[in-house]
Amino acid sequence: MPYSRPSDVSLDTFLTRHFPAAQAAGSFSALQGLSGGSLLLDTPQGKRLLRRRNCDAVPRYAFARLYRALRQLPVDIAPRVHCLDGDWLMLDYLPGEVKSTLPPMPQLAALLYHLHAQRRFGWRITLLPLLHRYWQHSAPGRRTPFWLRRLNRLTRQGEPRPLRLAPLHMDVHPGNLVWQDETPRLIDWEYAGDGDIALELAAVWCDDATLAAMVVAYARLAGIRESALQQQVARWQPWVAMLMAGWYEERFAQTQQQQFIALADEAWRQVRAT
Repeated sequence: MPYSRPSDVSLDTFLTRHFPAAQAAGSFSALQGLSGGSLLLDTPQGKRLLRRRNCDAVPRYAFARLYRALRQLPVDIAPRVHCLDGDWLMLDYLPGEVKSTLPPMPQLAALLYHLHAQRRFGWRITLLPLLHRYWQHSAPGRRTPFWLRRLNRLTRQGEPRPLRLAPLHMDVHPGNLVWQDETPRLIDWEYAGDGDIALELAAVWCDDATLAAMVVAYARLAGIRESALQQQVARWQPWVAMLMAGWYEERFAQTQQQQFIALADEAWRQVRAT
C-alpha cells in the first residue's frame, strides 16, 4: 500500500498493515527516538526511518507533497520512500557521516545540477506569501519599520522572473547532507518545490567565496553564461536574506527561545547588507 487517504493511524496499526508477518513473529528491534519526531525501525528488509507529521506545523498537503517528491527522485540524490499512510511516512534510513562543511566544488555544483535535471515536482515555490506570513506571525515587539519597508519594497518589485525552472531542495547545508563513502545525498526535503535554479544557489548556506565558486562551476555544467547566473543569484539574495530573518522571527514567536533572537539579529544584518 504505497499511499492511503488521510486518517488517524496509530503506530501499531501502521506496523500491522505494512509488516504483518514480522509483527506476528515479533521480529522488530526496539524503536529508537530521533530528532524531529522520527523513529528508526529495524525491519526484516533493513533499517527504515518512520516519520509522523507534526499536525500543528505541517499541513497534510505538504506531507503528501514530500512523499510525492521523494517518490520521483533517484536514490543517488535522496532516500527511497516506501509509503505514506495517514500521518506516517516511511523511507530508507541513510547511514553515513554528516560533516560540518559542504562538499567541495565542483562536487556540490554537480549534485545540484543533477537534482535540477530531474522532472519537476508540479508545485511552485513562492516566497512572497511566506514573507508576509512571517511578518504576521512574528512577535509584535520584533516588527520594525525597516522590516516593513523592505517587505513592501519586495512586494512592489515582485519575485524575479526565473532563469530556468527546476525541482529545488531549498535547504542545502552541511546538516542536510549524508555522506556514504565519498558521495553526499540530500535529506530533509520539506521545503522542496519547483523554482528558479538561481534561487537554489542563493539559498545554499555558505560564505560569499563558496557561492562565487559554486556559480562558476554550475554555470559550466548547465551551459549558462556565468555573468547571467551571477546576476540572477544576486537578484534572489535579498529575498533569501528576508526569508531567513522571517523564519527565525516566526520560530521565536512560536517557542520564545532566545537563541532565535540572536539568529534573527544576525539574519537582519545580512538583510541590511543585500
